[in-house]
Amino acid sequence: MKQLPIYAKELLLMGAITGTFTEGYHFVEERIQVNHAKELLAFCQWIDKNIGGAARGNIDMLFMAYKNPDNTELAHRAAELAEQIRYIRSL
Repeated sequence: MKQLPIYAKELLLMGAITGTFTEGYHFVEERIQVNHAKELLAFCQWIDKNIGGAARGNIDMLFMAYKNPDNTELAHRAAELAEQIRYIRSL
């Protein structure tokens, strides 16, 4: 996948309300296309480990950062988001 499919974005965001993105993936797993399943699970695990969450406004950027780990601009934007999430959770 080069881009996050719209159906997958909707399912992952819907599932994530259950807790982590990985837990959310398992909540909606039966509705994920088989050819996307492995990569989407890895993406959810990456979000949980490296970012701490995502929303409708940033999930596409995070998918691009996940797919292009050598892109410094995307890596910087993802790191800034992770920092903001850590800060908010610390309040």
